[in-house]
Amino acid sequence: MNWKEKLKEFYKEREKFIKKYVNENIDFTLVFDKYLDEKVDHPIMIIGEAPGYNEVKLKEPFVGKAGENLNYLITLSGLDRKKDFLITNAFPFRTYKGFKNRTPSAKELKIGAELLKKEIEIVKPRLILLLGNSAIKAFSYVCPEVKSLKKCGFYNVCNLKIGVCYHPSPLAFNRENIRKSLEEFFKKIKEEING
Repeated sequence: MNWKEKLKEFYKEREKFIKKYVNENIDFTLVFDKYLDEKVDHPIMIIGEAPGYNEVKLKEPFVGKAGENLNYLITLSGLDRKKDFLITNAFPFRTYKGFKNRTPSAKELKIGAELLKKEIEIVKPRLILLLGNSAIKAFSYVCPEVKSLKKCGFYNVCNLKIGVCYHPSPLAFNRENIRKSLEEFFKKIKEEING
């Protein structure tokens, strides 16, 4: 079984794993990168927060306004979203309160970290991009050194190559300093994977 088939099987098991710990205010719709079969081996892994309403509706990550911003940033990298990047989340399912998306709790992120660790073992990405506080927090359970990293930079920690930057949410992206940091960060990705 190749890594893509293993990953698909793994995605089907995540709901069972999470339901052992939490299951309130979580939408267990399976959301994953629809271009999985087109990926190169050892793709760059982008980790966002959690799927939102739009992601659940379309069953794929980063498809709302943040997804538009991410597409723009990926274009700056000179790489291909479909082939070069595997997009996933710190917590794999939509968390909500009422009808609104909510940030996953610390407990949920800790549970999500167990799944991230397994996902990374299957994918063996050449670079992991942590976009936003939830991704950084969840990943810090896998690699505690991540807590001390500064925003928007590339690091070698825990035997992994990690990039840390802001989440491209509309609220953050509309702030000029954050948008510029994200643009510079994505322009450096090719150099990081080739260097």
